[in-house]
Amino acid sequence: MARAVLFDLYGTLVPAGTIDSRNEISREVGTILGVDAEPFAALVRSTFDARTRGQLGNLAETYLELAKRLGGFPSHHQVDLAIARRLEFARELLEPRQAEPVLQSLRTAGYRLGVVTDCSIETPTIWTSTWLYDYVEAVAFSCDVGLRKPDPRVYLAVTEAIGVSSEDCVFVGDGGSGELSGARSLGMEAIRVVESSETGIDRPDEELDWDGDSIRSLRELLERLSG
Repeated sequence: MARAVLFDLYGTLVPAGTIDSRNEISREVGTILGVDAEPFAALVRSTFDARTRGQLGNLAETYLELAKRLGGFPSHHQVDLAIARRLEFARELLEPRQAEPVLQSLRTAGYRLGVVTDCSIETPTIWTSTWLYDYVEAVAFSCDVGLRKPDPRVYLAVTEAIGVSSEDCVFVGDGGSGELSGARSLGMEAIRVVESSETGIDRPDEELDWDGDSIRSLRELLERLSG
């Protein structure tokens, strides 16, 4: 019987944000930094891997570097305003609580809970102020550990932190980043959440041919684990 449940974050526990909304916030940030909005948004997209591996530093360092690549030299005030606007967007993504009843039920049933997420520095910056912080015991932020799913070390960072072997874990995600196969390779039961109310979102390396277990909503997870 499983002792712990590890979740993907964006697109599973909370909205991922549409491609359009992410491009729009990047354009806003670029304008605040004093560079051309569209090239800045394109640069944000093209540096996804580097940013989610934490290779561009903190958010201020990231914005200074990206602006510099476009010939911009924003002031400290501009950088502060850009950070504030981007963190506001990050909080909006982490705010919805649709998954809270499921996490509450799992905690009550005695499951240890963890999160494994590919994300840029905004997420860990505000994590402790989110409602999720009260439920999740350990998190592997890709930008902190310098690794992305499906690297086994990302998952193991969480299992080791909560003191549970990977074979005693269930991993639940929407199938982006090859995360399901990565979890299964470690002996975890991997479950894909196949239905999302979000449209127009980007799932890099999505496992469309996933042949493992699937559920249509997180609510079904409770039935699956108790069955």
